[in-house]
Amino acid sequence: MHSAQAQAQARDKLFKSWSGISEVAIIKEVATKGENIDLCMEYWAKKKKITTGEYRHYFYDVVQAYVQRLLSERLVHKADTTLRNVDRDVKCFFFQYACECQDEDLSEYVLDHLRTKEPLLYEQEEPVLAYYWSLVQQLRECPSLLSKLKTQLPRVHIEALMTLPEEALQLLLVELYFANGNESLLPELSKEMVWQHLVDNQRLDQLQRWCCCQEGKEPADTLSPLERGYAAWQVDASMYDYALEQLQQPSETLRNYFARAGYFFPDESSNIPTQLRRLCTMECLGQHAELISRQPLAKYLLDRGHHTLLLMDCVPIAALEQLAGSETHQEALLTLIIDLKTHSLTQHEGFELISKSVQTYLEKTHNDSVGPFEEHPLLTFYDFLTQEPSVRSLEGFLTSTSLSRVPYLKSLTSRFDHGPTASPAALPTPHELFLKFRQVNLSVLAAAGHGELVTFSNPRLCQRFARRSQLNYTHYLKQHRGAYAVYYLITEQLQLYGQITKSQLFHACETTTQLALQHAGDEELVTHCVACCEMLGFDTQPLRSFLLLQRHLPKRQQSESYSDLLAKWDRELVQRLEEQPKDFPLDLYQALMRLAMRNIPGNFPGALLQYYASRNDWWHLLLLFQYFDLPLTELKKLLPHFKSTPLGVHLLRALSYESASDRQHKRSSNRPTRRGGAETQTNSSQETMTNSSHSSIQEANVQQQQQQQRHTDQSVCNLLTHCARQDLFAIILCSSNSLPDEEIPTTAKFLELMQGSTPHCSSINLLRHCIREEMPILAVLAATLSRRNLDWCWLVWLAVASGQWSTLLLREDDRFEWVWSVIRGAVAGGHVNALLHSFEIFQPDCKFTHLCRFLQLTGHQEDFSDATIVELRQFFCSWSNDAVTLPLCAPLPRKQMMQRSIGLLLVQLQSNFDCILQQQRFLDCICRSDVGDICDLLDFCLLHKVFGVAATWLRELAIDLEQLVRRDSSEYRRLVDALTEAKAYDEALQLSALLQLPLSDIVYGKWLAELDAGVLRPRQEYEREIEQHALPPAILVNFLLQAATGHQADGLRRYELLQSALGVIKQHHLFPNESFDRDQIEYDMVVCYLQLQLPVEQLSSLAIYHSEYYEQIMLQERLVLYKSFSELKELAGIDDLSIAGKTRLTAEMEARLDGLLNTLLDRGDIVEALRLQELFEYRPNDLRFIVFAMALAEGITSIGNLSSKERQLLGEIEKSAFPKFNRITLNQNVMTRCGSDLSDSCSDSLALEFEEIPSKEKQQTLDTLLGIGSKLKAGVELGRRIVLAYRAAMYLDKEYLDVLRTKDVHVLLKSAADEDCLQRLLVVSDIQISTRMTPKEIADILALELTTCIVRPRFYIFNANQQPRNALRNADLWGHSIDRDFHLFLELTPNTTLLGNCLLDYCEALKAYRRYQDGKAYEESETFERLSGIITLYGMPQATPPGGGLSGVPQVLSHKKQNQIYVELLIKAHLCFDHECSMEGIGSVLQRAKQLNGQLAKAKSWSLIVRMLIGIARYREMFYCFDALIENEQFESLLGQFDEDQKSGLRQAILSYLREYQPKNGKELLRLAALHFLMYKELAEMWTEEAQEVVGRIQAMAEFQSNKLKCSSEVQNLLQQAMENYTHATENYLLDNKLLLAQQSVSRAELIAVQLDLCSKALERRHNNNSPQLCVSVIGVRSREQFRELVNTQISVPQTLILSRAYGYDINWSEAILSQFVLLQNPNYLQEYLCHRRLSDDVIEQVVKGYLVHAQSNATTAKQEESLAHLVELLKSVTLKYKLASILGLKPILLSLINDSPVYYLRDTNFGRSEFHTTADT
Repeated sequence: MHSAQAQAQARDKLFKSWSGISEVAIIKEVATKGENIDLCMEYWAKKKKITTGEYRHYFYDVVQAYVQRLLSERLVHKADTTLRNVDRDVKCFFFQYACECQDEDLSEYVLDHLRTKEPLLYEQEEPVLAYYWSLVQQLRECPSLLSKLKTQLPRVHIEALMTLPEEALQLLLVELYFANGNESLLPELSKEMVWQHLVDNQRLDQLQRWCCCQEGKEPADTLSPLERGYAAWQVDASMYDYALEQLQQPSETLRNYFARAGYFFPDESSNIPTQLRRLCTMECLGQHAELISRQPLAKYLLDRGHHTLLLMDCVPIAALEQLAGSETHQEALLTLIIDLKTHSLTQHEGFELISKSVQTYLEKTHNDSVGPFEEHPLLTFYDFLTQEPSVRSLEGFLTSTSLSRVPYLKSLTSRFDHGPTASPAALPTPHELFLKFRQVNLSVLAAAGHGELVTFSNPRLCQRFARRSQLNYTHYLKQHRGAYAVYYLITEQLQLYGQITKSQLFHACETTTQLALQHAGDEELVTHCVACCEMLGFDTQPLRSFLLLQRHLPKRQQSESYSDLLAKWDRELVQRLEEQPKDFPLDLYQALMRLAMRNIPGNFPGALLQYYASRNDWWHLLLLFQYFDLPLTELKKLLPHFKSTPLGVHLLRALSYESASDRQHKRSSNRPTRRGGAETQTNSSQETMTNSSHSSIQEANVQQQQQQQRHTDQSVCNLLTHCARQDLFAIILCSSNSLPDEEIPTTAKFLELMQGSTPHCSSINLLRHCIREEMPILAVLAATLSRRNLDWCWLVWLAVASGQWSTLLLREDDRFEWVWSVIRGAVAGGHVNALLHSFEIFQPDCKFTHLCRFLQLTGHQEDFSDATIVELRQFFCSWSNDAVTLPLCAPLPRKQMMQRSIGLLLVQLQSNFDCILQQQRFLDCICRSDVGDICDLLDFCLLHKVFGVAATWLRELAIDLEQLVRRDSSEYRRLVDALTEAKAYDEALQLSALLQLPLSDIVYGKWLAELDAGVLRPRQEYEREIEQHALPPAILVNFLLQAATGHQADGLRRYELLQSALGVIKQHHLFPNESFDRDQIEYDMVVCYLQLQLPVEQLSSLAIYHSEYYEQIMLQERLVLYKSFSELKELAGIDDLSIAGKTRLTAEMEARLDGLLNTLLDRGDIVEALRLQELFEYRPNDLRFIVFAMALAEGITSIGNLSSKERQLLGEIEKSAFPKFNRITLNQNVMTRCGSDLSDSCSDSLALEFEEIPSKEKQQTLDTLLGIGSKLKAGVELGRRIVLAYRAAMYLDKEYLDVLRTKDVHVLLKSAADEDCLQRLLVVSDIQISTRMTPKEIADILALELTTCIVRPRFYIFNANQQPRNALRNADLWGHSIDRDFHLFLELTPNTTLLGNCLLDYCEALKAYRRYQDGKAYEESETFERLSGIITLYGMPQATPPGGGLSGVPQVLSHKKQNQIYVELLIKAHLCFDHECSMEGIGSVLQRAKQLNGQLAKAKSWSLIVRMLIGIARYREMFYCFDALIENEQFESLLGQFDEDQKSGLRQAILSYLREYQPKNGKELLRLAALHFLMYKELAEMWTEEAQEVVGRIQAMAEFQSNKLKCSSEVQNLLQQAMENYTHATENYLLDNKLLLAQQSVSRAELIAVQLDLCSKALERRHNNNSPQLCVSVIGVRSREQFRELVNTQISVPQTLILSRAYGYDINWSEAILSQFVLLQNPNYLQEYLCHRRLSDDVIEQVVKGYLVHAQSNATTAKQEESLAHLVELLKSVTLKYKLASILGLKPILLSLINDSPVYYLRDTNFGRSEFHTTADT
């Protein structure tokens, strides 16, 4: 109870102490100390209001960052401790950090720590860590997989993966493989997890591929690695079961594969047809007969009549028997099927029973009218066969019975009919065979040979027809004539070559061996081949062994190697031995051993040996090793396979101690002696010819045997030599006596006793013999006899064992130094094992043993584990307790003991290790023992680090490690100096950093050495090196200057080096500095630049030097000038410049300097330009103008201070150059703007006449500045900044410097908006351009201002004094209407598309504000915040006096006001997009407008719809607005008062809409719109269209024939309506001044009037006659012929004129008069014609000619001639009248003409009728 309270109080106290400390600091503290970690998590989790589990991840993240920082500072031990405190795996963390670290040295340093800490364990775990690190890297490349595993694996690192459960890790590997396809993961995958992943993800294609690969039909080289894995992974039953449960919709192919494996999905488990179909599809019905037999298959097949399928093996007999009992009507059939399945037809009994069963079935089912034997004759045959007849009886039976009608027995009976059964007539003769297969006709050959016998021995035939071939010895071998083959081979070789060489015999033997191997199945041929080889003198034992093994064991595969074949045979022998343990295959195994020995010497078959070893069958192993004389190395290989490992060790030891002579004897006895020595030599030589590789192996075996023999002889010699010395027991006997024990008091006495020969007690005698015989064991015996001189025995033993006795006699020190010299000598000589044993034997309780054991473990056993460190810690613990004593020595002071112990450690370090790695591990071991915490004599950790840096140099320089006891040792300095002299700069730097020695000289020397070697790195690398070593930057400057002055530095390199030096000075602010002159460096750099001999292109690409103000300030401020001229001079340091010696500039250098200054001005670096101007005392015109412009704008100088040349330059400036600084539309006249800009501020109108604003002086200054700016060729942006800033200041009535120094653009814009200034838009433009505002910033500012102007007037203001004049009108912006002057604001925007997008963002913000206002979820944004600010600012009315008005509650915008704002924003956005033809933006606006139209229609905001339609003016794309207005009967809303430009577009849009879409009441609407917009032409067209429609109705309704019309009152009314419509159309055309169209319309109206008249007359006639009347149709004329017919026959002259005007056809009046007046005898026609037209002589002449033509084919009448004479009378030409009268024979007319006195000459003429006819005929 009390303890719990105390813990709670302590916890609260701890929490209070943490209250003022940061979270990261507390985490570092608890992690470093390893205390209160859980409390820290609990404290911060509670404070952050999260669970401890969630906070734990953050805690580990902070610790990870902290440990990484420690490792970056190389504090590995502290990092190690911290990780262990928080229970993190150090190896995992360090390894991952080393892999991720970019610093290779640091990475190797961390890995070295892991290696030295636990070397053996790290070597084992390093591959595992590398594997998991590869998994981490692959996981990081799969973000989708990481997000999926976020809950299971919140942090991805090696430790997290290693701690995953095995199943989770396997699943992770599978998902990772399928995510990135890394084939290296395949061997690690578990087939169960792969299958589970594929099933869970429904990867049916991969499952099908897996099942397909299980068949093994595809070649392995065509498969992918994953598919090869599929082929190797056998699918288990559990995997199939899992897939059956999880797969939702398996494909047909997958179902078939599962069926092949014997698995069916649940929906098919009882579906027999489906199962049969799938098993038959996969051809595995017989394989799964047992599976399908479990189903009611018999019942299914029987019911469907598949009786033959009941004979399948998968149908069980028991099921058929059960069916036979239940299905009585099918009992006979089922009984027959059961008999067929039960008995075999191949056996006589079965055949007999089946025959009887068939007879029984047929008897039950045959036709009663016919017997079964008659119906089925085969029954008789089957019954006959059951009696086992002979062929003869069969022949008679077939011919005597009725079997002749069986078709397939006819061939058999025919053979019986034609002859006996055994007749050979049917067999082909050899002659036939030769003719068929070889095309050799022996009969023809016999005839050609004149009766000569045709045989193979006929020499003539053979010579003519046989192929010539030469047989060799292989043909005789194939004929099984081995001896003759040898004879033939020898004779043939002798005939050809005259001798037989070994190589010829070798090739023959090789060919014979190949022949035997190719025909291994032919035993007789193989026997002859073996005999042939033996007769040739070759050993065939390997061949016979191989054939023996091949005959009894599996044969060799096609792609199987010889070694694999032997291994397979070895495994096969083991398998046979397991099957028959009592029958050991000695012959086969002996053959196998024989082949293995000849294949690869020393590589014996191991399967059988491993088989016996795994069963601890040492007896059989011993027999095999003895019988086959196997080497002991094979037994050593078998040790891991022994079931009991000690048994194998004992067996190896037993065989190892076997006598060499016995083994040699056994080898000689086991060696087979087939022949004598000569034969052996011959055989060996022949074997050499047979297989050269075997000979080399034999030679190797001989050499190995000789070497073993030499080793054996040497060991025997050593044994003899040892035995030749005096025997140990003899020495003991000689030393033993009965004298009493003596005690050695002093060192002198000890030396006297040891060097004398006087007998003493036994123990002293033994010590003396120990020294003389150098046998340390005697000192041990002496100590066992007497313990009085135990310490001296220890000393003698150690001195003799370490070989120091002779050295010890030379020393004259006291006993203390004597003892320490022996110990030190033992350590220095590497006898640490003897030193340890000496203390363990003689001084087991001495605490110094711990130090000796530490030295022995590290030096002798190379054990640097924690157990070894424990020994050293125990020694120091004993030392701290003053418990360390040495024999023969008085107790030493603690410090002296520590000093000597450290000396031993250093001696061990320097003497007893062969490699540097062991020394480093030794030092690491000492460091881990924390010796530095108790001893300050030597910093072993520092020494360890020094070794890590310069271990190799320590040996080369012979550094005395004992001198490195203290940090300030001169040996360290000597080591650093030596490293520097040896140019090992990296090691020297690391060592100096460890020793905290100055690094500048080393770094500088390193740089100079690199420079001498021609290596000059980039400046950034030097900068990083300076930062890394915390060196002063002045070193780098001096180095760069040194490099620039070197002989290797050419012009370009020197320029770059000087520029780099200036860059270092500028970056680190190194001026002023006593070690170098920055001004001189800069001057030299520019001079070097001016002297460069480079092409122009390369020179322009060179980087130039810029001032610090330019790079660090102006670049950050978008190159905008905010400094005055005086401030720029101060920044340039012009007043302090001093150059020792200047170079005279040539013309070319001045031109290049001029270009350099212009480049600086163009880039905006005015400071550097001023410096170069002062350095070289050279000022170009552009720089001069810019400086003067700054001085003039700041008021430092005036125009009068210009020189005459400058005045002349400025005098040439024309005003036309000024617009480069102006926007013409924004620059308005002052007097035209005074009414709007100054109306509120100046009430006195007369003041404008006398007060000039701005002043004339400022205007002159501005003109001068504009002139200067227009003259600039370089530095235009600087000049523009000065000019525009001055103009803005002038119009704002502010000081120039105030405007110039103002960096906040919003302040200047607010000033321009709030104050009444001139040229506001010009001022705004100047501010934007001079401050280099980006298009995005300009768009944001303008969008905000425009939105404010749109939103502000929408609030209701109840105070009358605050009521604006136009509350619903958009507010003005900068004195301009945003509706009327919006094009000016578009000119202010470089990118109007951005402005449109910003306005659309405010539209979205307005939607969000509506949701916010309605209390719904909304999305906040920066635009929403700005809009809310506008509404809050202007929605709060001003404070009202007490008692009046409403309280100051923020007003809320109604939905209607919000819609108004939305519409205005859309209109302005559309104008922005339309200005740049941004189709994407216009589309976005139209999309929003369409959505808004529906909302406005629901809200019945018709005026807003009209405003949006007219404002956007995309009428065709916004026809939906017309739809909404017309559907809601608000069409009149479109007919309001609009501007002229708006009215024109709207008018055309309305007409297009009404014409294209033709809505309901469209004509009325169209007429209404046309009347409103005074569209007379459109109205006329409408009337015309209606009239045409009426005419069309008349024609469709009343047209009888092509030129007739049915007359009725309805037709009369329609004609009247059409005429009125044409009349209205004519009136409107006249109002629109369309005279031609009016004339056409009048013509149509007259035509309708004619038709109406005709129709009325017809109706009058109908009333008189009471019958339907027809009238001429003049409105349906469709061709000229129809028009001609009407004119000539039907209508009068006035009607003809009207018809001609209406249709546009010309009238042939002569033809009309002839037809109507003359031929038709219409007397009124001529009178009508004369009333309307003048009758000309030509017309009458043409009438006469037409009449004459008509008279030729038609009969004429007298009346016609009278009418014609009347026409002739009307002629005015007397001659023509006389002529026509003469032709027509009109005598009265002729007589009157002749008798008339004026025409007396007519008598001379003769126009007779006959003459006319003749002329007409021609």
